[in-house]
Amino acid sequence: MALIALPRQLKNFNLYVDGESFAGKADTITLPALNFVVEKHRAGGMDAPRGIELGMEELKLSFVISDLGPQMLSLLGKDGVAVVARGSVQAQGSDAEPVVINMRGLFRGLESSAWTLGAKSSRTVNVDLSYFRYRQKDVEYCEIDIDNMIRTIGGVDQLAAHRTNIGL
Repeated sequence: MALIALPRQLKNFNLYVDGESFAGKADTITLPALNFVVEKHRAGGMDAPRGIELGMEELKLSFVISDLGPQMLSLLGKDGVAVVARGSVQAQGSDAEPVVINMRGLFRGLESSAWTLGAKSSRTVNVDLSYFRYRQKDVEYCEIDIDNMIRTIGGVDQLAAHRTNIGL
């Protein structure tokens, strides 16, 4: 009888913003949703509508920092800021696997928690991403580079022919 493989779970992570480690200060990271823009199409000869993929939705990152240092405030409005999330995932009884997510984008928003005496203070940072790359166990599974029209998923550059067709 085969044993059931238990799922990999995030065991720990660290966040780097503009080259600075936020170990012990990063509470949560909400990675961007990877969704396609899909328009419904139904024309003569079709029995039902069908979705047509028209590119991707915008990539948004948010994270919460429990640190009231000036670093995040000084990045507000700056574009091209590098953000790296490094995680360690592990399934019960298996070796831990490294996950490295490289991102780059515009720091578009900063929300501070209420200032309450005797309570933890935090800041939520919102970033509009122009670049996203996901690697696990040194294998690249996804790279999205909006400015350079690159979308590689599962080793396939889905936009290569389009770049060639328009002379890029």
